[in-house]
Amino acid sequence: MAEIIEIGNWEISVLWLPWYSYLFMVVKYFLIFLTVVLFAAIVLILIRIQGGFKIKIKEAVEEAMEAGKLPKTKTQEKIDLIASAAESNNPKDYKKAVVLAEELLGRVLKVADFSGENLEKKISKVPDSQLNFKEDIIWACKLKEKIVSDEEFEIDHEEAKRAVYIFQRALKEIGVI
Repeated sequence: MAEIIEIGNWEISVLWLPWYSYLFMVVKYFLIFLTVVLFAAIVLILIRIQGGFKIKIKEAVEEAMEAGKLPKTKTQEKIDLIASAAESNNPKDYKKAVVLAEELLGRVLKVADFSGENLEKKISKVPDSQLNFKEDIIWACKLKEKIVSDEEFEIDHEEAKRAVYIFQRALKEIGVI
């Protein structure tokens, strides 16, 4: 069965076979199915690698230590100084321990490319999965701010030890200690 199609001044004779319609239909539905499968695969891959683009704090700190941006000896000296100041019986040393611990954690986060005006802002950029107790760190940061802003502020020895412990725990979780 032949059919003649006119396009402008042209006449085209088309041989119409019934199996062509089935072939085109099969190819059309196969391509639609393939498109849906590929789209679903792309979505699943993007979901899978979603966390892969976030800065991993432990890896960033390790790279900074290897590159010399965060020297191990100086860091360990500061950690020892903080520990000895926290164990002292002098209230000024308690304050000094809290301030130094907060500054060390802030420096570590800065070197690991977590920027911000203060440590609270830097901590907020760290994913929850990489740092478990952000609320405690924020509390310790606020305590440090009270110490710095008010020279008359009295700090309890246990409170200072708790703040230093929180900062040390964060440093340990990050991989500095």
